[in-house]
Amino acid sequence: MKAAIFDLDGTLVDSAPDIAWGINRMLAAYGLPPQDIPVVEQFIGEGATVLVAKVYAHIGERVDEARVERDTGLYLDYYRSRPVADSTLYADAASALPALRRAGVRLGVCTNKIQSLAETVLAHFELMQWIEVVVGSDTTPYRKPHPAPLLHALAHFGIAATDAVFIGDTAIDYECAVAAEVSCRIVDWGLGPALNLPERTRLRRFADLVPVDASRA
Repeated sequence: MKAAIFDLDGTLVDSAPDIAWGINRMLAAYGLPPQDIPVVEQFIGEGATVLVAKVYAHIGERVDEARVERDTGLYLDYYRSRPVADSTLYADAASALPALRRAGVRLGVCTNKIQSLAETVLAHFELMQWIEVVVGSDTTPYRKPHPAPLLHALAHFGIAATDAVFIGDTAIDYECAVAAEVSCRIVDWGLGPALNLPERTRLRRFADLVPVDASRA
């Protein structure tokens, strides 16, 4: 393994509380009822526009495409104002990422969050110093599960798909990895357990990615 590429929301960072806060501020602007964090969390992963559209569908609010686009901008304005107030790191991310770098594994992030927002979140948790490339929803013309974002990260590293692993938490991540012909691991938290994927794809802690020789050093 020459590189490990991570999804962000639901994989490295539990950002659902802050995303839900932004969504609820958007809803409040129209006098609509707030949604609990678990409700919003199930719609995270396909980008901001899909998130807004699915929240509206969930509450039975009929909106057209133009309204969704406009309100996505409203949601993002709120979310940008406090993207990491209540977010937390998952599992052992804080210690495992530097351990991976020390072992010579190059690190990247491939997310359907806007790249600048992803970098803001990663910087808050002091992870940017370990991460070489961040591919967001606006970095390439495509979003996951299209393989283009993951292939973009591989091209940055200059490595073959067989030399990398992609770590995520949703079916979108799994489908993206399969399409890019990259090995995939699905974390054992967030939405991951609900996927019922084969045991070999499960990841119980990030330290399990550290090469054995390096972890014993």
